[in-house]
Amino acid sequence: MGGTDGARLTREFSRLDSTLDRISVERDAPRLASEVLTSIRTLGYAHIIELLTAEDFDLVAQRLGSIALRTDLAITQDRSSIVYKPDEIAFHQDNPAISILGWYCVRQDEFDGSARLIDVGDVAERFLQDELETMTSINVKYPDPDPLRHNPDKGLVAHLLWPLVTRKATRCEVYYVPWLMLDSYNEEQTRVIKKFSAYVRVKEETAVTRIRLKEGESLFIDNNRMLHGRGPMRQDSKRFLKRVWIKRDS
Repeated sequence: MGGTDGARLTREFSRLDSTLDRISVERDAPRLASEVLTSIRTLGYAHIIELLTAEDFDLVAQRLGSIALRTDLAITQDRSSIVYKPDEIAFHQDNPAISILGWYCVRQDEFDGSARLIDVGDVAERFLQDELETMTSINVKYPDPDPLRHNPDKGLVAHLLWPLVTRKATRCEVYYVPWLMLDSYNEEQTRVIKKFSAYVRVKEETAVTRIRLKEGESLFIDNNRMLHGRGPMRQDSKRFLKRVWIKRDS
């Protein structure tokens, strides 16, 4: 893990282990979820180092908000999305309407499979006010969540638009996917996009957190603050993660 603070925080989970029965796990799920949220607010992510079952992970996830989507992630020959392919995945964010992403490791890649994270929560401090205002007008595509309209496996592709930056009362939220930028922007938008891309590149070189989940470990991140990606894997990688998309009211 890239930082020890998150590991220390999640050591509070040490009272839980695979020997606990279902009643105990259900009773502790609210506490676990509360500690996950504390870590997310502080660090932008929460790495649960205790070895939970997939069912335990789902119980905690349900306490964080409404689960909008559950996905099994493994290298799959006949799937179109990049998440099923062994290629490197560049830093990006998922559907911007989703507040928290969670992954549970069923089986890790033999060689790596690490999640890579970049914190862009300081964007409001790194850009001028007029640049932030321009960012609110820069639209980025995201896949239509309706599978009847967007399903690449069936040849259906449809996108909606979301601003690069959304100003909230307490922070600026980011939505960035480099391969889903529009084909053209006006002159000022183009200038700010170049500056933002450079800002991300500097973080790639100096401030990446790497977390290689062990089997039974979990990772949750703030999807409106953290960029995530991973390096390439072999075609025969056995890595298998369960992912959840979580919506929160606030």
